[in-house]
Amino acid sequence: MRLLKTSTLLLCVGLSACSHFQSQGGAAPEQTASAAHWWWPFGKADEAAANAPVATPAAQPVAAKVAAAEQPAGGHWWWPFGASNAAAASAAAAPAQAAEQAPVPNVPVTKEWLDRYEKALRSAVAGSKFSVERRDNALALIAPADTSFNAKRHELLLPNTLGPLSKVAKLVQDDPQSGVVVLGHSDSSGNKADNDKLSLQRAQAVAAIFHLSGLGNDRLRFKGVGGDQPRADNKTAKGRALNRRVEVLLTSRGNLLALAQSK
Repeated sequence: MRLLKTSTLLLCVGLSACSHFQSQGGAAPEQTASAAHWWWPFGKADEAAANAPVATPAAQPVAAKVAAAEQPAGGHWWWPFGASNAAAASAAAAPAQAAEQAPVPNVPVTKEWLDRYEKALRSAVAGSKFSVERRDNALALIAPADTSFNAKRHELLLPNTLGPLSKVAKLVQDDPQSGVVVLGHSDSSGNKADNDKLSLQRAQAVAAIFHLSGLGNDRLRFKGVGGDQPRADNKTAKGRALNRRVEVLLTSRGNLLALAQSK
């Protein structure tokens, strides 16, 4: 008896579902003819063309294929919506491209420039092991090597440096008139060739953060100087620790090349 009731219930549900499906199916052509789908923003004519059957390559004559290949595509290869839309997109993009290619005016490093960037730079690295120094034509962000790089793999940045460096990179990226010079330094102990190599690798590691944020080669320079520019006496352990560092010099974009060549 229970099995009979269950079978009857399933049959009723099945009949109701079929009836509902048929009523929906009858309304579908009318709905398609009256309005475009919500996911198709290019109008009913474009939708109809998109829904039209497409001939397979085997069914297309060779002459038709050649003619289709030779006729104007009507747009860039990355723009599949027709010539008029491609032209509109190109026209809209033209001002942005022109602005992107326009030369950036040189902004001198003045007291006002240093004041503005020093405040933002100190805020970006607050609470970290980095320090900020003000110089004649740049602001220097100093990353001590002993607290910024892995003790076993000396060229790898520690995770705690990524947050502050990313904030500084964002600060520079937001201003197209600024640029960065990254300098890697070592102490004088050990082999000079090894020190030069390590200082370059560390400069590259820091510069990579700025490059990943979108800074191009026209606004970013890096260099390893080894132990040629000590900050303290290499005869003491404290002095050697101060000399093992990476300096990020934030300056005006117009001053970038001159600053990089002077180091």
